[in-house]
Amino acid sequence: MKSIVHRSLAIGTFVGLLGLTATLHQPQLRHLERFADLLVVAPRRKTLAQLAAQECDGVDPSNLADFFRISPWNPDDIRLPLIAAVLDYLKTHNHDKTQPLFLALDDSLVPKDKGTRHLEAVDWFFDHKTHRTIRASNHLSLSISWGGFYFPLTERLYLREATVRRSNRKRPKHKRLTYVSKPKLAQQMLEQVRPYLPEGVKVYVLFDSWYTSARLVRWIRNRGWHVIAGVKSNRTVSCRQGNPPKARCQKVSNWHNDFKGKPYERVRLGLANGKTRTYYVRSLLGRLRGVPGEVRVLISQKGPGKATPRYFLCTDVTLSCQEVLKLYQNRWRIETDYWQVKMHLGLGDYRIRSYEAISRWYSVVYLVLAYLYWRKYEHQKKPGCTISLSEVIQAIRQEHQRECLRQACQKVAQGEPIEEVLKRYLGPEVMAVA
Repeated sequence: MKSIVHRSLAIGTFVGLLGLTATLHQPQLRHLERFADLLVVAPRRKTLAQLAAQECDGVDPSNLADFFRISPWNPDDIRLPLIAAVLDYLKTHNHDKTQPLFLALDDSLVPKDKGTRHLEAVDWFFDHKTHRTIRASNHLSLSISWGGFYFPLTERLYLREATVRRSNRKRPKHKRLTYVSKPKLAQQMLEQVRPYLPEGVKVYVLFDSWYTSARLVRWIRNRGWHVIAGVKSNRTVSCRQGNPPKARCQKVSNWHNDFKGKPYERVRLGLANGKTRTYYVRSLLGRLRGVPGEVRVLISQKGPGKATPRYFLCTDVTLSCQEVLKLYQNRWRIETDYWQVKMHLGLGDYRIRSYEAISRWYSVVYLVLAYLYWRKYEHQKKPGCTISLSEVIQAIRQEHQRECLRQACQKVAQGEPIEEVLKRYLGPEVMAVA
């Protein structure tokens, strides 16, 4: 069934706010707006053929494919204007400029069929959630939270070193790919965002233990930002303990063993489901090898004597254990973003082959996610109104459905045969089944 008669005015307004006319041509802008509308409206899978079938007077699926495969534009042509527009929006609408700003880093796998062979971004990755190796593409994303606002900012595809070597065998020299590690990709994204951040605001960068390398933490601290992150149990921390105090340097897990018998600090945190949970925390002040300045390391357990505690690092030693863990919770929103882009926006439904085309697909999907957040906050300007992203998607779909029904009724009122109108708005396939 057809879902779109006219392009949404809201997506045109959002793209206009980004100022993309300086980086994209008009045909590219039209394809971008079309694709954004189609991603939100189309149900189930979002292959290009299924997306093109949603428009009454749409384009051939090959035109949508060419927008990603051969159209001369770069993902940064979208990413940089989006970053600038989001930060301008936050500076304008956030009334309390003294609140800290949070940048959350994470990565996620997008599963593909195990028989996938010719998509350059797809390879075997270990999935820590299912504890097995799967065929998938892997990407990093960076989001921002400031005051009562949250937006996704930018993303990067990650390729394994073996994947890069394999792809380069089939590429001409001037198109060969360069391997970039995950910490380096994270650093590149942070550097891209840095010029747009407001001055005089305390910035915290949040990530899990995978990114807690001394080089990345040191790079962040040199920019005047703070780090709140998970840390692996084998990281070495030096601390002065005892009476008289003596410097000791050992793994975080060994500090956990040394603290047995010492009192816990109880930290009570709210969970995403509305419930609360109490964590039992011990902390120490010390130095992390390769990182300038003193850091606070937290050893958190779900109960006294529970096995496998989790370890956290904070470079802002003025914060209490309660404050550190509460601020770290700001990272949770990026996990809900992954669910949205996979379930509702078809992040993994691409069938285009080249790394460049897939990278463009990712940049457009994340632009659409930012558009949904913008629609959410614009709706909440009305007094007493709250709305979720799922409700935003449902509202956009209903807008198009009403417009489609209105157009069909007008055509019938103007004298067109009902069967012709049904064929146009339901599609010939549906009519054939009926």
